[in-house]
Amino acid sequence: MPDHLTYFKQAATDPASVPPWSVWWAAHSETVEQLLPLMEFVRLKHRRLKGAIEYLKKIGELPPDFQPPSVLTTGICPTCGDPMNRETAGPASGTLTCPLCELSITYDDLPPK
Repeated sequence: MPDHLTYFKQAATDPASVPPWSVWWAAHSETVEQLLPLMEFVRLKHRRLKGAIEYLKKIGELPPDFQPPSVLTTGICPTCGDPMNRETAGPASGTLTCPLCELSITYDDLPPK
């Protein structure tokens, strides 16, 4: 499997085990641009991890019903692939907010860090 697909799949299935999408993309976007059709490259550039998951489904590397691991367990934004900030409202509740894409998820029953 080509390196970019290996990264996409690992980022989709175990996002905490690979560098954040923004770091990886900065180092590899030129290579990806040469390897993929323009429309796929643009989709990845703008949709980030979400675009990579869509691409992997399209080429059959992920099942059509694949869902990424819960952001509550990984701490990684399922949309852009970067770490989310945790704001605690109480001992087991609060909000996860992505500083890059601004996705915000409120939780009520998450174990403390």
